[in-house]
Amino acid sequence: MKKKLIILSTIFFIFFILFLFFFQPLESISDIHTTPELSITDSQDEEIIHYIQNHKTTPVNLSKMSEKNIAILLDIEDKDFYKHSGFNITRICKTIFSNIIHRESSGASTITQQYIKNTYLNNNKSIWRKIKELYYAIKLEQVASKEEILSGYLNCIYLGNDVYGIANGAKYYFNTNYSTLTIQQMVTLVALLNAPTYYSNNIDELENKKNALLKVLLNDHIITQEEYSLAVKPIEFQYNPNLYSSNLLYFADGVLKEYTSLNLNPKFNKMITIKTRYQKSMNNSQFYSTANYASIAVDKDGYILSIIGDKDYYTSSFNIAAQGKRDIGSTIKPILYYEALKCGYTPKTSYYSGPYSFTYHNEIVTIKNNASIYPYSHISMKEALATSDNIYAMKTHQAIGFKTLANHLKKYNIDASALPSLALGSVGMSLYDLTRIYSQFFTEGSYLDFKYIESIQRENKSIYNRTINSKILGEKNYFKTIKHLMASVFDSSIPHATASSIQNSLSTKCYGKSGLTDYDSYMIGFNEDILVGVWAGYLDNQPLEDAYTKRMPKKIFVELINSYITKK
Repeated sequence: MKKKLIILSTIFFIFFILFLFFFQPLESISDIHTTPELSITDSQDEEIIHYIQNHKTTPVNLSKMSEKNIAILLDIEDKDFYKHSGFNITRICKTIFSNIIHRESSGASTITQQYIKNTYLNNNKSIWRKIKELYYAIKLEQVASKEEILSGYLNCIYLGNDVYGIANGAKYYFNTNYSTLTIQQMVTLVALLNAPTYYSNNIDELENKKNALLKVLLNDHIITQEEYSLAVKPIEFQYNPNLYSSNLLYFADGVLKEYTSLNLNPKFNKMITIKTRYQKSMNNSQFYSTANYASIAVDKDGYILSIIGDKDYYTSSFNIAAQGKRDIGSTIKPILYYEALKCGYTPKTSYYSGPYSFTYHNEIVTIKNNASIYPYSHISMKEALATSDNIYAMKTHQAIGFKTLANHLKKYNIDASALPSLALGSVGMSLYDLTRIYSQFFTEGSYLDFKYIESIQRENKSIYNRTINSKILGEKNYFKTIKHLMASVFDSSIPHATASSIQNSLSTKCYGKSGLTDYDSYMIGFNEDILVGVWAGYLDNQPLEDAYTKRMPKKIFVELINSYITKK
């Protein structure tokens, strides 16, 4: 009975394979719900990061791998790789026999099938998944070369510890390039393939597995006795967990999220290239501080050039720039003065600035300037903006009505209480939202729609081009007026101008506004090309006590502005 069952199963399987091989069109199984391979490029069309099935990897060039290491992989994983057409009928028949007679659960997957499983499917052990795996393997062999399949497989293999691809495995475990892997290192990585999570956390077992594979390679005459003797020694790891720039990973997360929202239809075995305006020069810096910090930089089309979500992505992937909400402090003042211009104020409108108190709801409210520095004279809107004068801001807020500023913020879907403290920035929003509001001063009137992706191609054919969108939410002339007043923040001729200390460090004329609360420090500004927003503080709301953290946004602002100019 068992023999008859084996014969019938084998005959059925052979006819099924022939049917798939010759008659079944590719479109008959439309189950590719995710794009398997993405290449994200920067403003110079250079690849900055590569994904397979949303896993970060680094593409390999087979010509740079040693023939010995390729032979090691094939001998262990798929001896007949260059002979079969995606499946190995001999191994399949043996597996059917083993599963039926001995009730053993063993696989017969070729490298092509493993590549398909890792790229298009999942690890579910169902008959339908295996059929799809076989189907795609057959079709892939018909449209791709063996070298393309092998390199694709090497790019997507999982090696434990969230490491994908032989190139990243070489960097992570041995801090070396895949092209210089020793026999011992290569066999160690191959040993991980069978159970990467288990072996990467059980080094003694990994050592045993490595040595067992070395014995097989020796018996198969893939390695010599001398090579075996060297490789059988204990593994020496040199871990390098930070495979990518922390700053790059925050940007890449944003690109992936935006790409997913587009709902584009992927195609089998067709890589997607996503073009961005990412500026490498603006993302190379790392700032050392106990505090958290974040930044964002965009151009006049609203393309995000750089986004730093925090000081270390590997510690926390939470993107403060995009998702964190903080009180914005004095960065609200340009928005307040925009509303004042609408109410009839001019840049020359003056108020006396000195210690100031007033009654609100039967309570005395006292307003102070930072460090209790007052001019004790009448100052104009320009001087008030330059020095971040709280007295001028509060008197303006009172005069135009507390609801005026709160209603202005509703344009951006930001709820704010119409209280006196709103004039001093007691409203929470993300750095992304705040910088987007400032885009109206940057462009002299346009509220930009920030985006990561400029265009998307598949096989050098365009499948998406972004339409540049912006809104007009106010009076252009007033935005332009406030913009030019914001140059005074950097003017060293104005006593106590809040950003005058960095004027000589900037390589171009800038406009902007700083902000400082007990817990948050900001620098938002722009030149004629780019808009930059920077924040520093502690997510656990520790008070800002050290001068370095308070000044950090200005330091980051200078580096971002100058690095873009240099690149340009």
